[in-house]
Amino acid sequence: IGFLLLAGASTLQSQTVNVRRIDNTNNAGKVEWIPRQMELDTIPLGIPVDMVYEAKNISKDTLVLTNVQAGCNCTTVFYDKEPVPPGSSAKIKVTFDAAKEGRFYKLISVKTNFDPEKGLALTMQGFVSTSVEIKEKKPAPKKQ
Repeated sequence: IGFLLLAGASTLQSQTVNVRRIDNTNNAGKVEWIPRQMELDTIPLGIPVDMVYEAKNISKDTLVLTNVQAGCNCTTVFYDKEPVPPGSSAKIKVTFDAAKEGRFYKLISVKTNFDPEKGLALTMQGFVSTSVEIKEKKPAPKKQ
């Protein structure tokens, strides 16, 4: 069982570390990263968390995500490897295992055909705790 957090994740209540907001790669003006930084609230120990980042192609050329890598073994990435035409988006799914209690800050490096030499950093941060109460989601009532 895991839970899925999308771009509207809640903010971290204590001090945050901000990734550089300016894209100084050759992706600037060609790719919109949604979001660049995920700020997670406190999450339960041992329950993997899935997050989805989006790379929107705002250029007139085809975008290809050529390499996406997590900075450690506690985070795995899956990404769209197909070419992304102008106006379309590619998804980057990241799973954090939440296996260790405490504060975390993770980097995901993304390289594209627009800048194959320099990776852009996507980040996620939060806190893993044993004291988080897990609430089961009840199925929505069936419409008659």
